Amino acid sequence: MDGQTERVNQCVETFLRCFVHTCPAQWSRWLSLNEFWYNTSTHSALGRSPFEVLYGFPPRLLSVNLDEVAPVPELHKWMADRELMHNVVKQHLLRAQAHMKRQADKGRSERQSVLCG
Repeated sequence: MDGQTERVNQCVETFLRCFVHTCPAQWSRWLSLNEFWYNTSTHSALGRSPFEVLYGFPPRLLSVNLDEVAPVPELHKWMADRELMHNVVKQHLLRAQAHMKRQADKGRSERQSVLCG
């Protein structure tokens, strides 16, 4: 495997772990959000999202004003569930990021600069 594929796998694995940990019985229901997240996130190597690189314009985000949409109770519930999952997964990802930083910082030492004068 090349480094890029390995990095993609790490990102997707972390994202899926957060979903599975939060809702073990429903993670597959939110798999499409994983794909959407990955394809619409800015990648450091590209400087833009894979979607934008492929199609030439930024993706339209899922911001739906439910007051303007025909009243569909299932849509309201799905949007509420999606918002909840977004917030929960975001917290898990922040926690995972903090954990990775703590692990990386274990091998580092404080350095003080000495000024000669």
